[in-house]
Amino acid sequence: LASQGGVCTIINTSCCMYIDQSGRIATDLQEIWEQTKILYEITKDDTSWGFSELQDKLTSWLPNLTWLKTLFMTILGILVMGILIFLIIRCFFWYYQNTGDAYSTWKKHQLRRRLESTKYFEKI
Repeated sequence: LASQGGVCTIINTSCCMYIDQSGRIATDLQEIWEQTKILYEITKDDTSWGFSELQDKLTSWLPNLTWLKTLFMTILGILVMGILIFLIIRCFFWYYQNTGDAYSTWKKHQLRRRLESTKYFEKI
């Protein structure tokens, strides 16, 4: 009968039957528990990329005041960012100045070459 769809399909009547799902529920709960363990282990992993260790080393000499440590790290971060921005701007100006000098030198040599080859006055 099971291969033909059950008793209700053969008789062609509507019927209600009980299917025991307790085994499936236990399996699903076990799977949920396993996934919970995996997610818990993931959250325990250190995802700070070493910044918390660096912060602990830099602020270990300060008193145990959270706001003071936060203020110190904020000032230190702003100072480091300022130095980096200053260096980037300095490199940009150095590069820009060298490029401008190289172009003016090239232009001067082009003019000298044209003057020496007497091609400069041909258009006149």
